[in-house]
Amino acid sequence: MKKFYFLLFTTIITVVFFSCKSSSTEPAQPTPFDNADGIKGGILYDKFWATEANYSKMTDVNLLAKLNASSDFFRCKQCHAWDLLGSNGSYINRGPKTSRPNVSNLNLFTFAKTKSAQELFDGIKKSSGRRDISYDLTTYNPTTNATAGDQMPNYSQLLTEAEIWNLVKFLKNEVIDVTQLYDATYTGTYPTGKATFSNTGKDGNATNGRTYYNNKCTICHGTDGKKIPDLDATAGMTLGKFVRTKSNEAQHKIKFGQLGSEMTAFKTTLQELKDLYKAVADTTAYPNK
Repeated sequence: MKKFYFLLFTTIITVVFFSCKSSSTEPAQPTPFDNADGIKGGILYDKFWATEANYSKMTDVNLLAKLNASSDFFRCKQCHAWDLLGSNGSYINRGPKTSRPNVSNLNLFTFAKTKSAQELFDGIKKSSGRRDISYDLTTYNPTTNATAGDQMPNYSQLLTEAEIWNLVKFLKNEVIDVTQLYDATYTGTYPTGKATFSNTGKDGNATNGRTYYNNKCTICHGTDGKKIPDLDATAGMTLGKFVRTKSNEAQHKIKFGQLGSEMTAFKTTLQELKDLYKAVADTTAYPNK
């Protein structure tokens, strides 16, 4: 009997030892989501074929020509807006034209938080009900021929799985909750409504914001935000005025960069953005003109 218990004890110890050894030497492989880069995803959301995005099909001249000719039909931000609130948010007044589709009424910010990473990946990659790359967008008319043009592009034809995972990582981990940055008032209905922004920076710390501005922004925008004239190709647009009047857009460009310029992604945190917005709310330090 003693021999039996000894053998049983030895067997248990052996199993436990090798089980522990196996689990410690063979860690679980990271998932594609874990490997994804949400900052790159934010750039892709803006314009996936921009130089900064390192687009996988950058050598496809014909594809790039099509993307550039109908840019707003492929950029995520056109249909979902910088704040991800679509036509019920800051894009309540961004009506369609022959050169751009209708804005989605989906609250993508909330939607992304309620879905798993895999569900978001599958939704972006799916091809059924999506607009094929071969569709002639020159025929788009928001009044008479909008159905196909308003569809989401077939991103399975355009993006690699790694690029789609970067978008998913952006949606799950890197998107800014703009309700924490400012108050917004939306009046009327899409596409003729109006969006106004106030209480810029909310409970941010202006002193910390000024420090952030001096360290990151002064070199290009000057101490008062007026060094680069006509921001956003708008006459008289200073940095202060841009942040206060386009609060929905500024947050994305501060964090992910202004594509096509020297302003690269700062990877700014929500708290840093709140502090910066609070500082720039000062119209004396950062005037409108």
